[in-house]
Amino acid sequence: PRDDVVVVDEASFDKEVLRDAGVVAVEFFAPWCGHCKNLVPDWKKAAKALKGVVKVVGVDATAAQGLAARYGVQGYPTIKIFGANKEAPKDYNGARDAKAIVQECMRAAQDLVSSRIGGGPGGGGSSSSRGGGQHGSDFGGTALTTANFRTTVLESDEPWLVTFYAPWCGHCKRLEPEWQRA
Repeated sequence: PRDDVVVVDEASFDKEVLRDAGVVAVEFFAPWCGHCKNLVPDWKKAAKALKGVVKVVGVDATAAQGLAARYGVQGYPTIKIFGANKEAPKDYNGARDAKAIVQECMRAAQDLVSSRIGGGPGGGGSSSSRGGGQHGSDFGGTALTTANFRTTVLESDEPWLVTFYAPWCGHCKRLEPEWQRA
């Protein structure tokens, strides 16, 4: 039986993702990746829960290398939320379970609807949101993004200690109390 995840490739990506009027959650995966295989049941469960509300997509990044490069995919699985601004998708770095994925997608849908009535964020362009992309702030520090890393860290006269944190990663979770003490 078919599930509710829409599988796209380079030929169908623009139609299925960029031209979609709603929010689209995209997982860039590699068929051989263990973390990707572990995500499959939750990704399918999220797709079923979000059916008719948010489109849930899977892209084999090893076959669609142009798309992976275009969106800066450097590891698997990479999840991006395409909201109101399809040219600036938001990185999803939250928990790798259906409930957390659904919550973030619903937050993006709320942002999209709010932007349409003029009452909220433009949706999709920010790389930080509660439970999603605030890598550094989960550790009580400064949230660094590709947009602010150069000016905040590289061009600073102050020394910086940076951790690259994945909220779903067990090693990162164990590091958090030590990091906060430092």
